[in-house]
Amino acid sequence: MASGRDEARKLAAEYFRQLGEAGEAEVYMPSGEMRTRLEGRASPVASQSGTSPEPSAATAPSRTDARAAAPGVPGGGSAPAPPKTPDAPEVEIIRVKLAFSSEATTSDMFAKSTGLEACTTLEEVEARTVGCQNCELAGGRTNVVFGAGNPNARLMFVGEAPGRDEDIQGIPFVGRAGQLLNKILEAAEIERDDVYIANIIKCRPPNNRTPLTNEIEACIPYLGRQVALIAPKVICTLGLPATQTLLGIRGSMGSMRGKMYVEGDVKVIPTYHPAAALRDPKYKRPIWDDFQLIKREYDSA
Repeated sequence: MASGRDEARKLAAEYFRQLGEAGEAEVYMPSGEMRTRLEGRASPVASQSGTSPEPSAATAPSRTDARAAAPGVPGGGSAPAPPKTPDAPEVEIIRVKLAFSSEATTSDMFAKSTGLEACTTLEEVEARTVGCQNCELAGGRTNVVFGAGNPNARLMFVGEAPGRDEDIQGIPFVGRAGQLLNKILEAAEIERDDVYIANIIKCRPPNNRTPLTNEIEACIPYLGRQVALIAPKVICTLGLPATQTLLGIRGSMGSMRGKMYVEGDVKVIPTYHPAAALRDPKYKRPIWDDFQLIKREYDSA
C-alpha cells in the first residue's frame, strides 16, 4: 500500500502546485475525498495529470492474475487497463446572438456603417484606432491599447478597458491583473503568445472607472472587426462589462459564469476579471474552475 500512497501524495502535491501557480491560497476538499486519494484509489487528480495511481495491495491483482485476465495475448497478456477517466461535468449551454452578429437584436450599435468592413487585416484596423476621436476618452489617452497576441488564435480574451500600465505601454493586461492572468494561463498550460487579448474599449477611462455606454458604442466596432478577422472558436470575457456587452444580457457575474454561450461555432465563456481576485481572494476559486472549462474547449477547438 505504501507505493500507492506515495503516488497519491505526488499527484496531490502536483495538484496543489498548479493551484498555487494560479494564485489559489486555499483548497476546499472533503476529508473523505482526501483520505481516498491518500489510500491510492483513482482520483480526478490522476485523470487531469494523465497518470493513474497504483491500486492498493488489497485490490491489486498479482502478476499471474493480470496475465490470466488478458487472454489471447502472447506471453500471458499485459497489465490491467487504467481506470476510465470520468466524463467532464455538464455545463449549461445557452444559444445567443452575440453583439457582433448581423442578426443581433439586443443593440443598435452596428446600425450605422463604420467602414471597418473594408479592413482586411488587424494592422489596418489598428491604424484606424490610432487617430480615433469618436469619444471623449481620446483626449486623455497616452496610447491606444488595440490588442495583442496571435492573429489566428483559437482562444480570445476580452476585458473591460486599459488601466494605467496598459495606457503607458499600449499593450493589454500588463499590470497587476495581467500578471495574475499570466499565472493562471501558465497553470492551465495555455501559452499567452497563442491567444489574443483585447478590451471592449481601446482608451483608458479616467481613474479606471467603468466605461460609459456611449464610450462602448463608439469603440465596440473595432473589437467586432478584430473578432471577425481573428475568428476565434472560444472567447473568454473577463468581468461584467465585457460579458454584458458581448452577450447583450443583463445580470450579475455570478449568475452568468459557469455557463457557455454559443452562436454558430463560437463559444463564449464568462469569468470574473483577474482584478476581482486581487481585491478579494474568494474569486480565485471560481476563476480557476472557469479556466478548466476554457481549457477543455480550447483543446478541443
